Amino acid sequence: MDDFLFADFLEDHAVYAAVEAYWQARLAFLDGRCAPYLRTSFANGQPFNDGNPIVNLADRNAGKAARIVQQCPQEFGACYTSFGQAIELAGSDGHLRPAREKVIVLTLTQATAQRAGDELRAWFDAA
Repeated sequence: MDDFLFADFLEDHAVYAAVEAYWQARLAFLDGRCAPYLRTSFANGQPFNDGNPIVNLADRNAGKAARIVQQCPQEFGACYTSFGQAIELAGSDGHLRPAREKVIVLTLTQATAQRAGDELRAWFDAA
């Protein structure tokens, strides 16, 4: 049986905030190098709180971005998949530039968190 972490994150705003803090701490090795590139709230400031994305980071200088989509374990069971795709990122001048995005879709366990962290480290460290 999988030991899902923060399993009820979609139903409880406090748990959602806790899982966001968990990811921030887990991916702290990217601090100072990456910054969010996607909106995670509506125009009125109300957060989406839907897990898509639970994490989003971009290294605009390298033209790389990544996001983690965390899914509900009760609905999806154990899962982990990742893929790359072409996107455009706005530069500091506001102009869009071609970039590559790594997308990781998972249900959260200790093992999938470790795998995602390792994959993101390799993604952002690769030339």
